[in-house]
Formats: sequence, C-alpha cells, structure tokens
Amino acid sequence: MVTKQTVFRGTNKAVRLILNLLKYIIPSIFIMKILEHSGWLLKISDFFAPYMAYIGLPGEGALVLMFGQVTIFSGVAAMTILNLTAKQLTIMCTVMSISHVLVLETAIITKSGANGLLNAASRIAASAVTGFVLNLIIPGV
Repeated sequence: MVTKQTVFRGTNKAVRLILNLLKYIIPSIFIMKILEHSGWLLKISDFFAPYMAYIGLPGEGALVLMFGQVTIFSGVAAMTILNLTAKQLTIMCTVMSISHVLVLETAIITKSGANGLLNAASRIAASAVTGFVLNLIIPGV
C-alpha cells in the first residue's frame, strides 16, 4: 500500500538522483555551448567529419562520444544541443552505449583480473562496426 512515508521516500530519492545527474549534465551543455559560440565546435567538427561519416554521424558526434567517456549522461546532455536526425540519434546512442566510460571500466576490469586492454579494444571495435552497419541499414540521411 502506498503511504505518505512511501511517497516521501520516493520523492527524496528522485530529487537526490536528479541533483546527482545535474552535476554532469549542466557542465556538459555549458561546455558544448561555449564551444559552439566560440567557433571551436565548428573546427572540431570539420576535423572529425571525415571519420565520423563512416558511421553516419556529423563531426560534432566525436565530442559527444568524448563526453560519453565521462559519464553516459554527459554524452546524452551534449547530444541535446545537436540537431541530429532519428537515424543519427539511433547510431549515436547505440555507439555510445557500447563504448561509454572506457577508461574507468577498463581499470575496473583490469583490477578484477581480466584483460582490460582487450576488453576496451573489443568494445571500440564493436561500437565502430555497429555504427558502420547501422549507417548502412537504417534508411534516411
């Protein structure tokens, strides 16, 4: 049964979660906006555009993937200022979900006794191949 205490506890946890996520989301959007208004976003985009085209993403997508290395929430926040199509959003979210927070997770995997470098390399390869295949099979621009 839902009681006043249950609602209070759930609301309290939800507010703490939102505040925790905001410490990643706000700086990510702020940095992307600074890069956009300073002209650096265009320069970075132009540099990465030929590479990102293989997986059907604009050059700015490289920054989103880099933000995704901090937390996946930072990547999602950075993605919000880009005008991505449904196809690009699908590719970006899939690639980012495969290879997010590589440095931290590689360290954890290595500490657990597994080959962290092999794991990181396979995740990078899997995300690149997945992005390439999705770019080929999903209709749209």
